[in-house]
Amino acid sequence: MSSYISCACNRVPHSADWGRNGLICFAACHAVAIYDPYISKIGKVTHTLHRHKDRINTVRWIKRRDSKVESELLSSSIDGTAIIWRKTNESFKCNSIIEVGHNVIFSNSLYISDHNFLNDEKSMKLFICTGSVEGDLKIWLRDTADNLKCLQTIIFDLPLLAVAIEDSTIQLYVTNTNIIEESYFIKAQVLTGHEDWVRCMDFIYDINNNIILASGSQDSMIRLWKISTNNTEFSIDKLHQKEQIFIANSTKYNITLESVLYGHEGWIYGVHWYPMQSDGKNRILRLLSCSLDKSMIIWEPDEVTGIWSEKVRVGEVGGNSMGFYGCKFSDNGLSILAHGYQGSFHIWEYSITIKNWTPRSVPSGHFGEVVDLHWDPNGRFLLSASTDQTTRIHAPWKNKTEFWHEIGRPQVHGYDMFCLVMLTPYMFASGAEEKVVRIFTAPATFKNYLMKIANVDDFKNMVADSASVPALGLTNKATFNDNFTIEDVEVNDFKNEDYIPPTEEELMQNTLWPELQKLYGHGYEIFSMAASHDGSLLATACKSTSPEHSAILLWSTNTWTQVQKLMSHQLTVTQMEFSPNNKYLLSVSRDRRWSLFECKDNMYTLIATSLRKDSLHTRIIWCCSWTYDSSFFATGSRDGKIGIWNPNFTDDKIVPTTSLDMKISITALAFSLQNIPQGFYILAIGLETGFIEIQKLKMFSNNFEWQKYIMYDTSQAHHLTVKRLKFRPQEKYSNILQLASCGSDHIIKIHDIDIL
Repeated sequence: MSSYISCACNRVPHSADWGRNGLICFAACHAVAIYDPYISKIGKVTHTLHRHKDRINTVRWIKRRDSKVESELLSSSIDGTAIIWRKTNESFKCNSIIEVGHNVIFSNSLYISDHNFLNDEKSMKLFICTGSVEGDLKIWLRDTADNLKCLQTIIFDLPLLAVAIEDSTIQLYVTNTNIIEESYFIKAQVLTGHEDWVRCMDFIYDINNNIILASGSQDSMIRLWKISTNNTEFSIDKLHQKEQIFIANSTKYNITLESVLYGHEGWIYGVHWYPMQSDGKNRILRLLSCSLDKSMIIWEPDEVTGIWSEKVRVGEVGGNSMGFYGCKFSDNGLSILAHGYQGSFHIWEYSITIKNWTPRSVPSGHFGEVVDLHWDPNGRFLLSASTDQTTRIHAPWKNKTEFWHEIGRPQVHGYDMFCLVMLTPYMFASGAEEKVVRIFTAPATFKNYLMKIANVDDFKNMVADSASVPALGLTNKATFNDNFTIEDVEVNDFKNEDYIPPTEEELMQNTLWPELQKLYGHGYEIFSMAASHDGSLLATACKSTSPEHSAILLWSTNTWTQVQKLMSHQLTVTQMEFSPNNKYLLSVSRDRRWSLFECKDNMYTLIATSLRKDSLHTRIIWCCSWTYDSSFFATGSRDGKIGIWNPNFTDDKIVPTTSLDMKISITALAFSLQNIPQGFYILAIGLETGFIEIQKLKMFSNNFEWQKYIMYDTSQAHHLTVKRLKFRPQEKYSNILQLASCGSDHIIKIHDIDIL
């Protein structure tokens, strides 16, 4: 079971949708994430659905015209497939896979019933439309037995984008038969007027059952087209526009340009009509739009003149974001959502009391590969690092149950992050695609957030109130507020259940940590680091192809000076870890060897290293971990083998105490941090395939017995390589262990593991 899922939305249009069922579905790398915004105050990501093999481009709930809640969703991917997912009880299962054959850039669907009285999805047939980069539009039919067949393929002279083509026109296709199986779509009309590519479209029925099509374009314009059977529905004098006509099923239809909406200053990537209410009678004409100018606008026609105008505008000012890629109304129309270039969600709610739109907290996540994570020594929060050039802090607050949220973004860097480690409860070190190790310490703003959720009172040696990054700079500069002291904040002023986590704008602008120190000494990019458990020593290593640069540097955190240089490896050190008693330092490397250093007289010396030949591992060793009692350590390699080693080697022959061959590349290992009364160790294993396996190890007559306990698949764990696993420190013994994991799929999860 996952108590926390942190992930960002893919940076493509149409990758998120808000259904009448109250759920938000969105694309998260190669998976579909389900977000319930009504759990607690900020909502929670409850599921990740994995079946696609590449990035997902489009995710949509399959809508029903009778306004009932949706139970199916459609996703499409550049892997050439579209998948229909069906909700059963509280889970989602893959119902149908459509093999399109090419990179699918958009998809949509529509329920069709042969009998009006059949209102169950299982009794309805489903049209699915897919468009690929090859320029073909395919129409598919799923019958009531869930069988799929391609009804038609429409070939264009130019590649398709969304539902428009490259010459900035919109082509309308209709069918001239009422027999579903014989439906054949033909071109009915071409709508011209946009001066650049059309990026988004949405249909709605007005109170007279006319169809209104809203189209948004890169020309920053929105055009509203009315399709009706009544010739008097338009004013040709007002618009100076000739009507366009087409015939479908012996009925003549007119197309007129209803209005042109101008208010955005950037490309328009999303339009969405106000949802029709469940009674189907009160149809409110209200349009939501979003743009790369970082704004969302709600448009409405005047009740008297019918002229469309801007009624509400919300969005961002400043910052380093790139604007919005999509927008949606909530099921009741009282909330609006946008997702941005960096995968972040932005939700504004209408407050009846103040009669205004206010931003609310929403889940967030990295939009790049998550490469490392580390717990606060007291287990109060989790720190993560990503190639999206940020480090982030995730923390829980309790309101009957524990809810997690991102509460800080201490480092927003100019280089991809590679590693990090906590030194003390309020200090961490990070390494990036640069030669510098950077040290950060918590400001007063972060401690205020932590006070709200953890009621902590161990604030000492404050360095600054907050931090900021100068233009074109990489260093977080400390800022001070002379009128503020930590004593001004009373712990009792906050109640956990009243606490609202920071919004995306607050995270980006107000949660940086000041930089305390820079450490120079490596010749190449920092790749791995570890800290002693008392926080007095920091070990760092960089990328390397030679013994000279493969050295491990030890730094004193009291003086920030280099105290030792440990030589053993010949290639990049991939991971290091101090034993819990700080007696040993273990390192593993690309040179297929591990090295063990022992502390004697406050100096670490090499006491053992694995053999070059006749060794357990024959490929890169990616990971290592110590047992809670420092009695054993584990190593995991690309060759799929895990070795359990006793650091007290009695002879020259270095052999493992026991080993396990998983047959799949091992990329992450973590032993549990507590003594299990039953007398066994808990080992979490992360695989290159994204699976996470939990093993129980029990000692029998100087040998271990392996017992496979839990296996998390690619929907429960990760769908790309698991990069790091860490168990949460716990003050008291508990049957429930919490395991944090991160992966190349941009996702962070916290798993609750019942060890009994």
